[in-house]
Amino acid sequence: MHTPVNQEEFLDLLDQAIFETRDMLSVIESEGEDGELGEHAGVFEVLERMLVELHAEICAGHHTFGGSALAYTELLARFRSRIPFADVLEMLNTVQKGGFA
Repeated sequence: MHTPVNQEEFLDLLDQAIFETRDMLSVIESEGEDGELGEHAGVFEVLERMLVELHAEICAGHHTFGGSALAYTELLARFRSRIPFADVLEMLNTVQKGGFA
């Protein structure tokens, strides 16, 4: 996976994470609450909200890269095995903490 080197590439990867999250929510909805992932619907709903808020914050110019981890890191650590695109989320967090090279 390519490491984002600027805000535009970061936003592209963030868009991918939002798409993947929404796709998971769609799968959960089609499977119903009794499906394999049904019990984790709330996790993906919270994750989607966090990612969309981050996107809006960046686009509005209110986000600072470097230093602190992203808000979803605890959620990612707890449910990593249930998130098929965890590597994308991890990459976003790595860039967030280290800033752009």
